[in-house]
Amino acid sequence: MRVILIDIADAAARFAAGEQAYEYKTEDSELRLLGPACGFGADSLRAYREQGLYAETIAEATDMASARELSVTGVWFVKK
Repeated sequence: MRVILIDIADAAARFAAGEQAYEYKTEDSELRLLGPACGFGADSLRAYREQGLYAETIAEATDMASARELSVTGVWFVKK
């Protein structure tokens, strides 16, 4: 699987077209916020969600980043 990083300003069109995020990029390169397209199993996603590292939507990812005083700067999508 290949992924491509899209600037947050350009990601809205992909979300509107129904694409799901693989991962949300924040200002902190060490913080990974996984998205629904990551393909991890239910148990792994549950654990990541409990740690605040998995978001279903861009709104949820933005809230998680904001709680850490960060912002979402880009979105990784699965490359077509």
